[in-house]
Amino acid sequence: MDAPREIAGVAVIPLKKVVNDRGHLQEIVRNDDPRFTVAAQVYMTATKPGVVKAWYRHWIQTDQIAIAAGQVRVALFDTRESSPSRGVLQELVMTDSAPTLLQIPPGVWHGFQGTGDQPALLLHLNSHAFNEHQIDEDRLPPATLEIPFKWAA
Repeated sequence: MDAPREIAGVAVIPLKKVVNDRGHLQEIVRNDDPRFTVAAQVYMTATKPGVVKAWYRHWIQTDQIAIAAGQVRVALFDTRESSPSRGVLQELVMTDSAPTLLQIPPGVWHGFQGTGDQPALLLHLNSHAFNEHQIDEDRLPPATLEIPFKWAA
């Protein structure tokens, strides 16, 4: 039996983008989508080309990330004890020309790197709001040996 190539619970959802001569409209989430997850906190980040923001893992929160502009390389690593994809590394590229919503379940390490020639703008739709008194996040440095992945120099 082949090992899984995708991480259990991670969803990469293509987004509808309607382009016309005045610009475009891009849907991010709809409450009639069966994969819809309520967002308790929404914010935007900018990542400069070449910059790595990694590694993060939440225990309660589901991360949902959509790209608004630019391009990022995303890496995910599953260390969840009971996961059928434990030990799987998943990599993808998110671009504004082929927009997607990435849903990352609790317990999955993740990070990203700006790869275009302009800052990447990411929209974060977290299932739980940040609580400074009960932080739901573990971190590792980008070059950790605990995750078998190397970011581009």
